[in-house]
Amino acid sequence: MATKNNLPSRFHQRLASWAEQIDRPLPWREETDPYRIWLSEILLQQTRAETVIDYYYQFLARCPTIHHLSNLPVADLLKLWEGLGYYNRAHNLHKTARIISQERDGIFPNTYEGLIALPGIGPYTAAAIASFAFALPHAVLDGNVIRVISRLAGILEPVDQASTKQQLQFLADQLIIKADPSRFNQAMMDFGALQCTPRNPGCCDCPFANDCLALRMDLVDQLPIKRKKQPVTNRTFVFFIFQKKNTLWLVHRSDRDIWPQLHTFPAIEITDLPIRKQKAHVQKAVFDWTGLDLPFILDKKPLLNQLLSHQRIYGHFIQMNLPTSTTLPSDWIAIRNGDFSQHAMPRIMRTYLEDHLLS
Repeated sequence: MATKNNLPSRFHQRLASWAEQIDRPLPWREETDPYRIWLSEILLQQTRAETVIDYYYQFLARCPTIHHLSNLPVADLLKLWEGLGYYNRAHNLHKTARIISQERDGIFPNTYEGLIALPGIGPYTAAAIASFAFALPHAVLDGNVIRVISRLAGILEPVDQASTKQQLQFLADQLIIKADPSRFNQAMMDFGALQCTPRNPGCCDCPFANDCLALRMDLVDQLPIKRKKQPVTNRTFVFFIFQKKNTLWLVHRSDRDIWPQLHTFPAIEITDLPIRKQKAHVQKAVFDWTGLDLPFILDKKPLLNQLLSHQRIYGHFIQMNLPTSTTLPSDWIAIRNGDFSQHAMPRIMRTYLEDHLLS
């Protein structure tokens, strides 16, 4: 098992000296309000800081307090979130906002154990809020910190397995400055983001270069080690753009399957066979919805695709002009004059709209 002896001596002093020389202005830096810290940390999960900044400001403008966020309709929240992906984070954000607003009168738990019990808050996020908002000595272990420690300590086991994460957390907890955990955690994350980067790290001017086991073993490019990723499943959908005069229709997706609570054109899933061989399946869907036996023409543009966590979604798009007398399902949402601005959509939909209907 890795021990504190695997890490450089005078670690705190060298890290602090490095941190004094950087300038990384982020709107949540030095923040002590647990609501703003929590919001920024949820937004930052699996997303680059540079991408999050605009979203952070938009959320605060719409929801300056957790009570505002709690009262925000889910559809409006998803629209604010649109483009960030991993929409389960947004749903958990709303669940936690309601718990804190309605059950705790807007007061966040001030312990690690209380924080980690909330929806969407795992060990890293709980440690971040605990240290930044309440100055509690809990070391954060995000991807940047994992990379720094695994390289410095020369950890050769996969960092995404439970036993290795325990080693990494042990080392981080041993290192943290209990008198100022917030500043230490911020410096560690900055060091991973700016110096000990995934590719082309700054080893030449690294304050720990002489002690880094990964550098000594010529393994910097190989560490941290991760287990093989789950294979990506390919799925193909046909999206139908039904049009009557200046009106199109969307459907509101359920919580089942991909894109929960988002809006798309009516769609069916097909096999990966050429769509021309599935004509009967497509025409049956059109008949079931409209009562009409209509010919269809595929958009000749290349298939759009969107990569989710373990699925790649391919999309065919079919445009159909309907007679004005056509009756469509009552739960479909009519969009007039191309105004999709109020509806949150997956990226594949937004890309199609921007390329074909809104340009």
